[in-house]
Amino acid sequence: MKKFITIVIVVLILAFGAVFEQITINNYLDEIQDMTYELMTLTKGSENIQTEEIAEKVSQLKKTWIHHENVLCTFANHKDMRDLCIEIQKLEGNIEVNQYEDFTASLKVIYHLADDYHKIMGTSWQNIF
Repeated sequence: MKKFITIVIVVLILAFGAVFEQITINNYLDEIQDMTYELMTLTKGSENIQTEEIAEKVSQLKKTWIHHENVLCTFANHKDMRDLCIEIQKLEGNIEVNQYEDFTASLKVIYHLADDYHKIMGTSWQNIF
């Protein structure tokens, strides 16, 4: 009976850890996606992206990414996260040269990559067990 209780406790601890991991990943990816959507909305229809407000929002997105990157890379494939990181890095360069098309393309890629990772790594019974 003691072994059974021990096994149940271990399984519950593992399940709790998996659920915590899933919730953390969901929150981090949601935050990245929300910030990207906000930038997409802010720049829609305006071809001049060299504004203080846009530069500040991109800086906040980059800081948020740097803050969450280690946790996301712990639970996800580093190669997948690298693609997201590269697109975030491109944003500042696009602002410097006022490349509106490339800037909005990078925003769309970031948004869709975060959405895809959210679906792949999101909370599901398969990811928990």
